[in-house]
Amino acid sequence: MPEGHGQKSVCGMLLGRATFARVMERTRPRIGLGRDFDRLWLGESVSAVGTQLTALAIPTLAIFQLHATAFDVGVLTACTFAGYPLVGILGAPLIDRIARRSMLLAMNILRAAALATVPLAGAFGLVSLGQLALVALIVSGATALFDTAYQSTVPQLVREEELLGANARLETSQSAANFAGPALAGWLISLIGALTTIVGDALSYLWSALMVSLISIADDPPRVARPNPIRDIGSSFVLWRRYSTLVALAVCVVISNVGNMAVRTALLLVAYRVFALGPDGAGWILAVGGLASVIGATLAGRVSARLGVGPSLVLATTVEGLAWAIAPLGFLLTPLVVLGVASIVSGLMTPVWNVNVVTLRQRIVARDEQGRVVAVSRAFATAGVALGALAGGVAATVLEASLGERVGLVTAMTAGAIVAGLSAIPLLTGGILRLTALPRQAHAS
Repeated sequence: MPEGHGQKSVCGMLLGRATFARVMERTRPRIGLGRDFDRLWLGESVSAVGTQLTALAIPTLAIFQLHATAFDVGVLTACTFAGYPLVGILGAPLIDRIARRSMLLAMNILRAAALATVPLAGAFGLVSLGQLALVALIVSGATALFDTAYQSTVPQLVREEELLGANARLETSQSAANFAGPALAGWLISLIGALTTIVGDALSYLWSALMVSLISIADDPPRVARPNPIRDIGSSFVLWRRYSTLVALAVCVVISNVGNMAVRTALLLVAYRVFALGPDGAGWILAVGGLASVIGATLAGRVSARLGVGPSLVLATTVEGLAWAIAPLGFLLTPLVVLGVASIVSGLMTPVWNVNVVTLRQRIVARDEQGRVVAVSRAFATAGVALGALAGGVAATVLEASLGERVGLVTAMTAGAIVAGLSAIPLLTGGILRLTALPRQAHAS
């Protein structure tokens, strides 16, 4: 989904930063974008796989062990993203005012600690839907601040002409995690259970924290007077609003995420309860989409060069959502194949969107404004995610009651796909389609 993706220094202190720095200097991969970028990329590559473990383990735990309803799944999914608009907006002024490396470290450790409480509670038989929702809120809020600082840090680590390549590399890693993570998650859940699988994600955040602790960028924030927090938040919105291109993109992202999250809310319910697929089957449906995303990430730059930035964004957001509208064919054909095909087609388009929209935003926004603008942009995006998850849960509940479980859940999923397919309209009316080339990097304000 758009932005959703775009969607872990304790270890460094224990092992000794100096020792690890020497080891990493000898062993770091030579990808040509600098030592600090390499380490950031390594940390996020592992963390992205861990995130996929939790993405399947928590709803599977809720559905099978806690007997969650369609509405419960919608609420839980909404909590998984609600922290983005809430914390993202409130924390927007912080990103450009504190050292970003410190922010990245703190948020990794917070996420690891929050996730660790789930298997701990499970060991005593105390895990509940309420706890899962609270942990999801904490992790999503911490991720909102982490991702904003993360995206604002990348332009500091690579040259302007390397931004598209750097974002494509990051998106390729994310797409690889989208492939390997769900398949690994499905296998681990079947082997050791959902609770223990979540431990893997907590450990991946600690690994990311270690990599961030080794980054040596000088990112001390400017020493300026701190205005009233409410006024500062308001100024972030005013700043974001100055970039007219971002407004059209935001409307597109909200519509897309509402539809796609309605699909995602219904997906596991459809897989488990309508088509009788287990965690292994659900994991492979998500995994083949991740594999397609790897291919899509490697092709994103070529697609943009051939079609132009605007047409690439229109194509990506339209096809990504509509692909899931074939779900009813699962009643006639092999469900695993039908949902797998939808996942592949959608997965091919996701990185085409992500690489182009992130690079476009990094190029048109001044570097000293990146943190605040990214935070507001992500807040709009994830507000659509939370709204879509809730709407998907409500729609699935209502349609399930009126049409029966099997037809109702599939109908809710198809409706979400159609909504997501309409997300290109703001790009057409906002003139984004005519944008064929990336602009030059904006200078500091």
